[in-house]
Amino acid sequence: MRAVILLEDEPRFRSFPFYLSLEGALARAVADARNLLARDAGRFDGPVAFCHGVSPEGTILRRAGRYAEALVVFEEPSLAYRLGFALGVQLFVERREGVLLFQLRGPSIGRDPLLWTASASGGLTPKEEPRAAILADAAEEIGLSETDLNDLRAVAVCVNDVSGSALVVYHARLREGAEPTPDQRKVAELHWARDPGAIGAQVSGDTIASWEALETWLTARRERSVAG
Repeated sequence: MRAVILLEDEPRFRSFPFYLSLEGALARAVADARNLLARDAGRFDGPVAFCHGVSPEGTILRRAGRYAEALVVFEEPSLAYRLGFALGVQLFVERREGVLLFQLRGPSIGRDPLLWTASASGGLTPKEEPRAAILADAAEEIGLSETDLNDLRAVAVCVNDVSGSALVVYHARLREGAEPTPDQRKVAELHWARDPGAIGAQVSGDTIASWEALETWLTARRERSVAG
């Protein structure tokens, strides 16, 4: 099941007001994830933001946690109702002719390796603003700066119980003359398509959920335009 909350502006945040108690099997699962991260020199149990609910107006109840907790949620998404949904961002960049940019993530990426995803994506740290995060991801992954992304805006928050993620979805139009330049360490390939199904390969579950949120926003915008 996916919940989509359309946004008129950037999402707002409220702090999660309760202390999170980890005990029993849940505490052991988090400890195991922490040990797994410690064994890999390229990964660490860094700070991660979690979502514990979204209001109809787009206010996110946010908690500061650790990446080990996110690993547990990704492995067993039903635990997101205890640990929170790991907060992330996804960006869809559209050309003037109506095609959108998708990337094939590199084999060494920790999340969704060798799966097709949105134009750029990433997680949120506890105090990071989603817009700043997605601009950093776009610059690092596909070499596009804020000046290359016309009409960049947050369109929806998508809470995805299939993956344990809560995603702030962005849309932008590519500046005329700009071209993405992928970081080959992170991005294996780029592809322009009208929708994820046109890629003809496996697409990440978070990107499918975010795409459906984008389509919901586009439909609502068209309906407002006709009504107005």
